[in-house]
Amino acid sequence: MRKLGIYVVMAIFAGVVSGCLDDDNNYNYKQINWLQGGDFNFENINSEYNLIEGDELVLAPTFKFTIDSITPDVSYEWYINKQLQANETSATYTFKADKSGQYQVTFAVRDNKSGVQFGKSTIINVMSMYQRGWTILSDENGRSVLHFIVPTTQHYQVTYNGETFTRDSLVYHIVKRNVVPNLGSNPKGLMNNIGYIDYNHMYGISTYDELVVKQDRWVELNGNTLEREVYTDEEFRGDIPADFSPVEAAMTYSCKALLDKNGLIYWEQKADAADFHAGTYLSIGLNNQTRFSRLFQAYKFNSYNTNMILALTKEDNSLVGILDMGNVGESSAITEMSSSSSGNVYNITDPSDEDHFSNIEKTVVDALPAPYDDRNDFTVADPFWTVLLKDEATSAYELRYFGLEAYSRSVSCMEGWYYEASLGVINDYRGMANFGNKRYVVIADGNQLYYYQYGWDAYGDVEYRGELMPLGEPLPAAVKTLSGMDVTTNLYKQKYPYDGQLGVALEDGSFFIYSVVEEKSENGTCTSVSLKQQFPNETTSEENKKFDKIVDVLYKLGSGDDYMSFAF
Repeated sequence: MRKLGIYVVMAIFAGVVSGCLDDDNNYNYKQINWLQGGDFNFENINSEYNLIEGDELVLAPTFKFTIDSITPDVSYEWYINKQLQANETSATYTFKADKSGQYQVTFAVRDNKSGVQFGKSTIINVMSMYQRGWTILSDENGRSVLHFIVPTTQHYQVTYNGETFTRDSLVYHIVKRNVVPNLGSNPKGLMNNIGYIDYNHMYGISTYDELVVKQDRWVELNGNTLEREVYTDEEFRGDIPADFSPVEAAMTYSCKALLDKNGLIYWEQKADAADFHAGTYLSIGLNNQTRFSRLFQAYKFNSYNTNMILALTKEDNSLVGILDMGNVGESSAITEMSSSSSGNVYNITDPSDEDHFSNIEKTVVDALPAPYDDRNDFTVADPFWTVLLKDEATSAYELRYFGLEAYSRSVSCMEGWYYEASLGVINDYRGMANFGNKRYVVIADGNQLYYYQYGWDAYGDVEYRGELMPLGEPLPAAVKTLSGMDVTTNLYKQKYPYDGQLGVALEDGSFFIYSVVEEKSENGTCTSVSLKQQFPNETTSEENKKFDKIVDVLYKLGSGDDYMSFAF
């Protein structure tokens, strides 16, 4: 158990001495002992905190009275969700995060002479141990084994532009091994199904995502507990296609799509955004049995912009958009009107003179979602994708980055938002991690990592073009797979952005987490880049430095709002 200390001693500072309240109970009620600065002017208490199960948070608000503050006669009360904590009568309170959920904690101070009471509330969000963090899927003699590394924070002092302030730092000290007994067999990979964010807490949603384990029999795990919710094939409700064997999927709060080994996509229209399993797969292939070779995961953070899924047709190697238009109304139910065009497949039209999406002559290696908004606001983020292609004849790779917009009868590239760059030859491609907020990728070539900055600055004025930059020294073994946690933050509050977090699994079973440290010029162009190892660290045991035969790694987001503004 760790303790987050906010141990600032309660201080009631000397105020106006004249006009103090009498001590003979003959009060002058015109002289009220107010709080300096206003009735709610408490300091050393935030409006919101984010903890994980097992944390302790010491709350110690400070304030100043206007009068009678030399030897004040006050009493204190603490409330949790409006329930008085009868045994808590001191100026500090230790909140113990024993169970996940949202808690309103209220501090009240009463001037015993006048009976006037002042209060201040804060919201404490307690996340499950497994709500967000690094997931590692291993193969132990054919058995699927899931491990979990929990990100936590610690405070430190930093000076930036002459101002000294407290800042949070990500640390990785908690490792949970084999967290799901009897998970399954022959593991293939992981996928994060991001659910409805419920930003305004309208629908009482407490589970914001699920973890999909791809194996002999796909399984979908509760995002808070990692307990099995369903086997994926159960959502056919008994009407499973012959020889069903899924290979890829795309899942959002309003739909699910499965690409089978036979090239068909099976579609499920969700009925309720608050229920990950409120729907049934159709056993007939999407779009009149069209054959597809790839299906890419999508992040649906809002209903008006991120409303499509990207797929690749088998016949002509074309990228197409599958509409995912479903949205909620007054309740969490997906309205029939909003989803009426969902599942329709459209070619992507290109406003430029060139068609970048149809009859692609190169191999589409991967396409990763990168919703983006220059204000870090997921509610208006547009659907961008970062796509890696390979020329099979030369082993030369190419990176594409583009925004899409969908309507009820069309999907098109956003005008002016298409980017393409040659990366050169990559002899032993091992994987790519995408940092869509920061607009760079990390690519593994054998045991060497490379950095590439792509796209534009926030205003679209500066286009980033360079070359693959070696990132760190060669690793001790070839890379198996890698994943990114695209940390950004509210710059007004945190003063400057955080470094992206990169998870790298090696063929020898090692797993590392690095901060990707960028140095940039005034126009935002990266001039140099380096790695700072965060895991393993000085607290990591020898056992937790290896994870057997790693199959896949994934940073599990938890709530989708952490994609753009990580809540420490």
